[in-house]
Amino acid sequence: MAIITTPNGHGRYADETTRDGVIRYILNPDKVRSGYWGGASVDLTDPVGYMEKVAQRFGKDSGVRLRHFVISFHPLELDDAETADEIAQRVVDYIGQEYPALYGVHEDKEHLHFHIAMNAVSHGDGHRYRGSKREFYALLNAIKDVLEDYGIFSLHYVSAYSK
Repeated sequence: MAIITTPNGHGRYADETTRDGVIRYILNPDKVRSGYWGGASVDLTDPVGYMEKVAQRFGKDSGVRLRHFVISFHPLELDDAETADEIAQRVVDYIGQEYPALYGVHEDKEHLHFHIAMNAVSHGDGHRYRGSKREFYALLNAIKDVLEDYGIFSLHYVSAYSK
């Protein structure tokens, strides 16, 4: 069973260093050992700067600045980093229709997983991703659709910071 975790707790990811810190973590070469990372609707040469410019263009560079998701796989379910990369790219392609996003496939644990950083402000019209039930379940359903193409038929949600 794949697991999606949202480390976005109350009051997290609202300071101006958030994008840089989370993106550095996601792209850490000690974790992204095979070099599998990418994005959609973002300048991969300067993802932090690009996300900041999108937010500034719409006057929304305060409050929650990004959303962070982690999708993990049991080793018997998926143990191939290249396939995890394909899945991650398809997920961020979906997210990138509205929001700049990037990912990194981490191989530093017994299980493969990838992290996604999604700008909280849309590149199209500047609306915010607030994580409403409608928004979140639309994302979950899109991820489930991708996973099914790879023979993974279960996705369990776990909130990393419940209050």
